[in-house]
Amino acid sequence: MTEDQVLLQDAAERYLRDSYDFNARRERLAQGVYTDPQHWQAFAEMGWLALPVPEHLDGLGLGTREGAILAELCGRYLVTEPLIDVLAAVATLIAPSPHADVWLNGVVSGELITIAAIDEGAGRRKERPSTTLTHTGAGWQLTGTKQWVSAGASATHFIVLASGDKGLAWVLCPRDAAGVECATFPTHDGRGGANVGFDTRVEEHHILLSGEPAQAALEAYRELAITLSSAETLGAAHAALNATVEYTKQRVQFGQPLASFQALQHRMANMLIQVELTRSLVYAACDAADGDTPDRFRFARAAKVKASTVGRKVSQEAIQLHGGIATTDEYIVGHFFKRITALESWVCSRSEALREFMAFSG
Repeated sequence: MTEDQVLLQDAAERYLRDSYDFNARRERLAQGVYTDPQHWQAFAEMGWLALPVPEHLDGLGLGTREGAILAELCGRYLVTEPLIDVLAAVATLIAPSPHADVWLNGVVSGELITIAAIDEGAGRRKERPSTTLTHTGAGWQLTGTKQWVSAGASATHFIVLASGDKGLAWVLCPRDAAGVECATFPTHDGRGGANVGFDTRVEEHHILLSGEPAQAALEAYRELAITLSSAETLGAAHAALNATVEYTKQRVQFGQPLASFQALQHRMANMLIQVELTRSLVYAACDAADGDTPDRFRFARAAKVKASTVGRKVSQEAIQLHGGIATTDEYIVGHFFKRITALESWVCSRSEALREFMAFSG
């Protein structure tokens, strides 16, 4: 990593280690609070939300690798605030918009939490959403329903994928706008989802992108989300491994620590090897994206497949090596498994990524 990347990693890890307590997280989620305003404001003050914003728009102009550094730490500390959701949306949906200057200050300051709303239900293709943006005599009307919006419970604004008269359109819609109905629900990974109905008027500056730029933005959003989710999965898997190593050093059986048994050492060594192979592939995907190489599409999908496979394997091994304690809500290892499972299907599932990788490679 560069010196700036090391500084970013050190500062972020220091904050999360000192401020992001697991038991406080559990208590907050039990109360239905998925985003702590103090944490989100701290993210803004440390410049994390400005990370992908181009310098000409008063951002930091940093790339995918810096976002992945933060995503990996989010996985390690089980951050419930929708940081990777917002980073992906800002970089690919808001920053390229001709109306970016209207919204970016609010996002970077932490006032707005913008979450992409794409899915509409089983069998609905993202490329042809049934949600519509139509022009009427009174202006623009957004109509439709979005389901299973990850981190939707934390959103102040939704960035809605709709069908318009020029093809696809991305529309930024306030959650509290008239004609927006938002039903939130708890998710097993502690993020809080939402099903959202829209029948609301929007102004011209709410239409971020339309036509070919909107299609390109969808592809860019998916690719960045794939890479960041792979990095977060990596962080969660590595943390699950570390917790397992520490546990086996302390847990005594037959008069000896579990870590002294060679069979368990081999299992944990294999877990570490797979985690490090995943790390190499995730950061290769970041470098391909930041270098805009021809392989960026293939690397992103390969990282998703590898991270999902290894994350599930490592977290399951961690649970097995811990025994029954790992299945309790009070113990952290099961929470890593839950987050990894949720990330496996966020934006692009492991099976989708594998099919796309094979199609591209063929």
